[in-house]
Amino acid sequence: MDLAQATLRSSAVADSFTTREDAKKQKALQEARAAGTAAPETDEFTGKMINPHNPEFITKAPWYLNQDRPSLRHHQAWNAKSMGTKDWYIRGTKGDVKTKFIKGACENCGATTHTKKDCVERPRAITAKQNGKNLMPDEYITELNLDYDGKRDRWNGFQPDDYKQVIEEWERVEAERRRVKAAEMEERAKLKERLKAQKKLLKKKRKQRRRQLRRQAEGRDDDDTDTGDSDTGDSDTDTDTDSDSEASDDEDLGEKLKDFDKSTSTVAAKDDKLRTTTRNLRIREDTAKYLLNLDVNSAYYDPKSRSMRQDPLAHLKDEEKGTAFRGDNFLRQSGDSKALTELMCFAWDSYKHGEKIHDTAQPTQALKMFEVYKNRATNLKEQQQKELMDKYGGQEHMEAPRELIFSQNENYVEYSRDGRVLKGQERALTKSKYEEDVLVGNHSSVWGSWFDAATGRWGFACCHQLMKNSYCVPIKKSDVEAQAIEGEAEAAEEAVPALDDGAGVGLDLAGDSPAAGSREASKLSEKRTSAFGHVLEEVEDLDSGRLAEAVEAAKKKQKLERKEARDGKRGLTLDDERNRGYNAVTGEGLNDEISPEEYEAYRLTRQRADDPMAQFM
Repeated sequence: MDLAQATLRSSAVADSFTTREDAKKQKALQEARAAGTAAPETDEFTGKMINPHNPEFITKAPWYLNQDRPSLRHHQAWNAKSMGTKDWYIRGTKGDVKTKFIKGACENCGATTHTKKDCVERPRAITAKQNGKNLMPDEYITELNLDYDGKRDRWNGFQPDDYKQVIEEWERVEAERRRVKAAEMEERAKLKERLKAQKKLLKKKRKQRRRQLRRQAEGRDDDDTDTGDSDTGDSDTDTDTDSDSEASDDEDLGEKLKDFDKSTSTVAAKDDKLRTTTRNLRIREDTAKYLLNLDVNSAYYDPKSRSMRQDPLAHLKDEEKGTAFRGDNFLRQSGDSKALTELMCFAWDSYKHGEKIHDTAQPTQALKMFEVYKNRATNLKEQQQKELMDKYGGQEHMEAPRELIFSQNENYVEYSRDGRVLKGQERALTKSKYEEDVLVGNHSSVWGSWFDAATGRWGFACCHQLMKNSYCVPIKKSDVEAQAIEGEAEAAEEAVPALDDGAGVGLDLAGDSPAAGSREASKLSEKRTSAFGHVLEEVEDLDSGRLAEAVEAAKKKQKLERKEARDGKRGLTLDDERNRGYNAVTGEGLNDEISPEEYEAYRLTRQRADDPMAQFM
């Protein structure tokens, strides 16, 4: 034994050594695979499943193959011949073109792929070997290893493009035939018109001749213009015998009209001259229902009764099936079959109760009685419902409120306590008919984006101008800071007298000086991120006592407003509501702010106009 083989064998034995625990696990895995509880092994080379019931001496490869992965590749024949091909020789392809005669080439044409004996070129008077000119290119030689089917395929190597020339030639012949036929038909029509005109002229001459002979027999002059020309016996009508000229059209009945339709066929008659062309009334391209699914486990087809027990295309969706066949059972439950079954059951039940009815012997009577029965049942149900409504009422509850129908949807939106959207998409507002976000006068913001608290007027946020038709002149940063300082000073001056009257007595301020109060106010203003001055999610707990007082005050206020509305003495009119100040609604706390308890009371006691259940309260 060679040293390399011994080393390889010893390494393979060392790699194949397994411990007792690994052997137990491997045995348990094999038992699970044989029982079907574990997935079988997969061939790494072919991707197919390896039968778990195969013995080990079949699935395990010899050590000298070094086949570590699971596979049955070692069972394949190493000397198996490759499969044959169905290819064909390439046409129109030439090999190398020689510029100089090479020794051993064809002496006649100069190609190196054949000899002078096998050359198919015309024998030259002066060969290529003598002058070395006009050398032919080498042939493109391919060796085809054709298999059994390739050798016996009569269409092997057929190229459809080569047959296009034949098709084009016949199309040109057909076009010329149509042109000649159209010319003949046109000439025949002209000849027919000429014959018809000649016949009318001859008829007119004969009529005049008869009229002249009648006048001569009566002894009248030829120039006499008598009104007897309109004799009823010789009335000038064109309906005498025009059918004689039209009899020549029957000669085309025996000719096949090729352009009638694609689905036409010539129907033979007893006389070959009277063949007619008619449409094919049967579509023979329809696929038989037993050929829709060739799977052996598909729907069962009974050839004796020609019935399909199930749907052969049950694995497809309805939109993929289209108008395909879905089984005889589907046809039995579609169309008028269901109505016919109901009529049959009605006839059976009526016959049991003593009615003389039969759906097969008297189908019209059975159908009429069935219609009367259905109408009577429907009318009885409607009458019972009407009696219940007349006795107990409740017609208004039969239909859901219009507000509730149009308000509900499947969109989930989660709001915070101060009305902000936390999760979901906010309801889209109705767009106005007026233009929005239109920037005019070189402004970078819209009109109404800034409010001047000193004058109570609206303006532009970009330039702080209060005139709507003004041109934008951007303000500097220093001017903005100066206006902010002035605004804080004015707010502090207004806040100090507010503490002198009785509203703020007894409040424990965080600072003893007005500067401390202004600092607290500025800190509170920095925390304002919502429309009401507070973010209620940041408020950890509310004062229950103050909240109860605020709720009670809000209820009393609403009760007073309803009473004034009933008495017609409402405090604020609609115009007063529109013309009141910007900060008219204020709270009772420091700096006229709404406290969290006051807003919570407002939220608990307010009535929503868009609430669909508001009218039931």
